[in-house]
Amino acid sequence: MMKSRPYLSLGDAIQQFLERHGLKEKTKVQEVIAQWEQLMGKPIAGNTEKLWFNDGVLYIKMSSPVWVNELSLARGKIRELVNQRMQAPVVKEVRIF
Repeated sequence: MMKSRPYLSLGDAIQQFLERHGLKEKTKVQEVIAQWEQLMGKPIAGNTEKLWFNDGVLYIKMSSPVWVNELSLARGKIRELVNQRMQAPVVKEVRIF
């Protein structure tokens, strides 16, 4: 008699693989970078020079001091927006320069 194994959807199997190999956070980070314009809108995305992530910190390099000032005031909101969209606490802190 064969034991019946539960079947996983491809999506569930991929999620398990990513979690098992510590890649889930990295894929979330890449999602944030890929969806930056959708998350923040064209004006902010168009003035973002560089965007990267390291140890829970989202770094955003803007094109001018005016943008740095504007986004610095909204760091908490940016963190909440990104984490909500990713459905995970990916961003612990936002640094803008």
